[in-house]
Amino acid sequence: MRRDNSKETLLAVDIGNTNISCGLYLDGEMAWFGRLFTSTQRTADEYFGLLSPLLERLTGMEISHIVFASVVPELTRIWQQLFKKYIPVPVTQINALSKLGLGFHVADPSFIGADLIANAFGAWKKYKTNCIIIDLGTATKIQLVSETGQFEGAVIAPGLKTSAEQLTSKAAQLSQIEIAAPSALLGTNTKDAMLSGIVQGHAFMLEAFIRKVKEQYCAGKNVVTVITGGISELLVPLMPSVDILDKSLTLDGLHLAFQQLSRK
Repeated sequence: MRRDNSKETLLAVDIGNTNISCGLYLDGEMAWFGRLFTSTQRTADEYFGLLSPLLERLTGMEISHIVFASVVPELTRIWQQLFKKYIPVPVTQINALSKLGLGFHVADPSFIGADLIANAFGAWKKYKTNCIIIDLGTATKIQLVSETGQFEGAVIAPGLKTSAEQLTSKAAQLSQIEIAAPSALLGTNTKDAMLSGIVQGHAFMLEAFIRKVKEQYCAGKNVVTVITGGISELLVPLMPSVDILDKSLTLDGLHLAFQQLSRK
């Protein structure tokens, strides 16, 4: 890998159940983004074999630090081996025990997923108000962080693609379909009927949760709804309650968390 000491770069890595997202931050801005498919069967060497060609395309960037979060324990160890062997720079792992200034309603928040922490911290620091955060991944996660950095709690539901796969696997007459925006609320064929049920149904569920969270936790308060995740652009047109589409929220949260910890 080419190294150029003229520029220092932070590598942020978000290890999820479906994808591993990587971002390089230069002077506080994301300069590069890459995504790998998650597999617990790959070794550290195999993952670096996939990552290295992507990094080789970059010039003038010196990776000086790494920050990462993982919700896949088997891969946490593998990526730590990768960092140690191939990118020997200081590594910071972000989780619910990281001293970021977030508050919790439980004495031991260690059970809270690292992705939820990164999203909560990122939204709190970026938008500086009460934030409802929707993250569309293997699971759909809905959470609320207050303007003071209080992690109010979360909802975890089956993800949109996960639900679609479950439906098609259990119904003999329903075949696999490509997830896309439904053409109408009521489908006139099996494909359109399924797309409406899967996509519109997910949007309706999320709209109801947003409304209830605002009613029960944010009455009279300013609140913004932020959506992120791989298929977030698909649902935004169907969700009038969404204020901000932020595809890089999780990685930005890791970057901001690293900055916060570096100041201590």
